[in-house]
Amino acid sequence: MRADICDADDAAAINTFRNSLRRMGVKLLDKDWTLGVNRHVLDIDGELLTVFSDAWSLDIEGPDQLAQRVLRECELR
Repeated sequence: MRADICDADDAAAINTFRNSLRRMGVKLLDKDWTLGVNRHVLDIDGELLTVFSDAWSLDIEGPDQLAQRVLRECELR
């Protein structure tokens, strides 16, 4: 599942997202930058979540249940 989190300039939503991930016990596995897109691969309870950010938006991709859990935790849907 892929889901939009917020616009890249929405500092309050980005902070909420980061704090939610911390509460969920996220572990950073990998990060890179390609053609203006930051990509972070995270481990949350043994499942992989990828976070993409660029000049326009921040979004996530991962298993449906994990992505929905992140959205609920962030209350950003």
